[in-house]
Amino acid sequence: MQYSRLKKYEENKQEKKIAISIIGIIAIFIFLGVFGIKILFGFSLLVDKLRGTPQQQVSQQLILPPDFDPLPIATNSATIAVSGKGQAGMTVIVYINDMDTEKTTVDKDGSFAIPVVKLIEGSNTISAKQTDDKKNVSALSEVFTVISKKSKPTLDVSSPMDNQQIRQELNTITVSGKTNDEANTVSVNERLAIVRSDGSFSYDLTVPDGDSTIKIIATDTAGNQITVERKINYGK
Repeated sequence: MQYSRLKKYEENKQEKKIAISIIGIIAIFIFLGVFGIKILFGFSLLVDKLRGTPQQQVSQQLILPPDFDPLPIATNSATIAVSGKGQAGMTVIVYINDMDTEKTTVDKDGSFAIPVVKLIEGSNTISAKQTDDKKNVSALSEVFTVISKKSKPTLDVSSPMDNQQIRQELNTITVSGKTNDEANTVSVNERLAIVRSDGSFSYDLTVPDGDSTIKIIATDTAGNQITVERKINYGK
């Protein structure tokens, strides 16, 4: 009888241990479900820190270079306006010939604009980067080249001569000459002439009887112009 009671006591004791173990396991699972993700995240940050992975490097990869709106190939001005798109709140740094020239903050709608950027005479490279308040910097944007040119193109008109009297049946004459760049445009009385690869041009112009003035204008890619006038007298 005493042996039976002792056996029952031991069985009850064992059941309590099992119950306590089960409760403990359940509590551990609940704890991990609530706090496990936070613990793992904190542990991963600690590992990154021990490995020397700066948080700045991670965020820097998220900063994209800004995009410029279309820029002219050339201008006859000493300044140019630049605008484009970026990330709201970022600072855009504009570089002229690889030098930090202007800065502005990107608006909430993602746009930025700098109305006056100084250029040097000749070729100018224009590029930009973005940076945040933590000094993270984007890669360099697309690089554009803009020519600042104030000098006028050349224009030599070989035909007709000034004050020339033209006597012929047809009232069509050929206006011809040469400019210093095939990229220049040449107009004859507001009509475009063909400019060849060597800069020479010609245009067949119909003229009225009597006195008339022919206006020839050469314009380069920067917008600089030069004008030559020829007065003629036509008759049959």
